[in-house]
Amino acid sequence: MSVWAILVAAGRGERLGLDRPKAFANLGEEPLLAEPLRRLDACPWVDAIVLVAPPGWEEPAILLAEEEGCGKVRACVPGGEERSDSVRAGLADVADDALVILVHDAARPLVTDDVIERVLAPLSEGWDGAVPGLPVGDTLKRVGGDGGVEETVPREGLWAVQTPQAFAADALRRGLLSDNLSQATDCAGHVEAAGGRVKVVPGDPRLLKVTTAADLERVAEMLQ
Repeated sequence: MSVWAILVAAGRGERLGLDRPKAFANLGEEPLLAEPLRRLDACPWVDAIVLVAPPGWEEPAILLAEEEGCGKVRACVPGGEERSDSVRAGLADVADDALVILVHDAARPLVTDDVIERVLAPLSEGWDGAVPGLPVGDTLKRVGGDGGVEETVPREGLWAVQTPQAFAADALRRGLLSDNLSQATDCAGHVEAAGGRVKVVPGDPRLLKVTTAADLERVAEMLQ
């Protein structure tokens, strides 16, 4: 089956305190974007890649892909204001005959072939999508604006979801064109809101999301 990956790298990364977007923060001696881009390009399960770059940074992103020898990159498009806008921008350049679309955040650079294989497998069983996740181990509390605890939330059955997320192409397109986007914080939420069935599979603790400078340091240490 034809598998296209949308690599979302359009985040501003304001919490990193840099003068450039998160995708171009230094991870060792390279931009952060280089690591997930190389890994997706080398993955035997991925046939083509659409790169969603920070607006105005399309040319540096394309040059990086060329320098890394990433021959699966078919297009590079500017991202939107919200993550869902960026995914839709990438989706517009996915081939019409793609059967499966994999959506991955560049902010989780340590993506592996094993995780990609795990999220792809349920699609052959009839699921509309699959996401990697880790069971929540901490106690969860809902807190009000004044800092007071409003509710202790039972953690039974709760999972922290990661990317990459895999979808049947038609299910993702339906989800991103639905009227329920405002309540969803990831692609799986859009697909679920449109009536799609999504399965959670085991994720990977190394799929750390880079949000702060400390996160960047932790990922760099994992690569050593």
